[in-house]
Amino acid sequence: MRPPEIRPGWTPLYCLSGPTASGKSDLAHRAAERLGGRLGGRLLSADSMMVYRGMDVGTAKPSPEERARFDYAGLDLVNPEDAFSTGAWLRAVRDQLDDRPTFVAGGTGLYFRALLEGLMPEADLPEVSDDVPAEVLRAEIQALDPAALAQLADPENPRRLARALQWLRAGKPLPAHWKPVDQRVQIPVLQWPVEVLNARIRVRAEAMFSQGLLEEARGLKERYAVLPGTAAQAIGYREAFAVLDGACSVEEAVEAVTVRTRRYAKRQRTWFRNQMRSVLVNGDRKDVLDETLRVWQDLGPFWLNRKTMLGESGDVR
Repeated sequence: MRPPEIRPGWTPLYCLSGPTASGKSDLAHRAAERLGGRLGGRLLSADSMMVYRGMDVGTAKPSPEERARFDYAGLDLVNPEDAFSTGAWLRAVRDQLDDRPTFVAGGTGLYFRALLEGLMPEADLPEVSDDVPAEVLRAEIQALDPAALAQLADPENPRRLARALQWLRAGKPLPAHWKPVDQRVQIPVLQWPVEVLNARIRVRAEAMFSQGLLEEARGLKERYAVLPGTAAQAIGYREAFAVLDGACSVEEAVEAVTVRTRRYAKRQRTWFRNQMRSVLVNGDRKDVLDETLRVWQDLGPFWLNRKTMLGESGDVR
């Protein structure tokens, strides 16, 4: 894979996603090690739970050794009690990126969408009621922007129609992420046979408890009776708290984590199939690294303009 040119103010991104336990982080580390001498070896986590400090084991955060070996961005951005959003993530990582090539790995689809397609401010949008009949909303959209209806995933849905009218009445084009899937940026996505991925998820759940999840949860429990806000959605901590409270055994907690993680992986697979242009890479093939590098070479980097990444990102690939 050839190193990209340097463009001041722009970051060349090489993205990799897939469901949880598919091996994204490990593959990104291997790519960085192979290409680090030429491409810089910088990594960016696109995981909405790895942003929280003190939540390491349950989020499968890179180990201290891995973080010492690689130049990482996107980790430990806020405390669990802090409010956080996709926009906040974009602002935080913008300050951590530079002109060096960056390997982006994670499973949070909204982070990829915002990074690749931009995030537009919504505070000044006018209110539009979705109680209006769908045909009335469609007629106004047609009058304001005849091409806009083609961007809507469900033009029969009054809520989606009302949302589109908010943008159009404000004189704004529809957000980039409302484009048809076939017009979006392509990224490689790791896939596994479902039964193999489920087995990997079970191994990960067992490893979380054997590698110190209960001890980590005990420290969090001393600070919070329950995890606050979005941090509470992190799989594993609710179950670990239940073990500490005597409400279930470790074996029952492992099973609960396994079930929740499998459901989450299914949602991730659906999201990347329907919401992104995915180039599927088989995670169980022996040459998965070579195949991923070939896909990156064929696609080229996504050039991120750091000055405009909080609005339209400016794809100049």
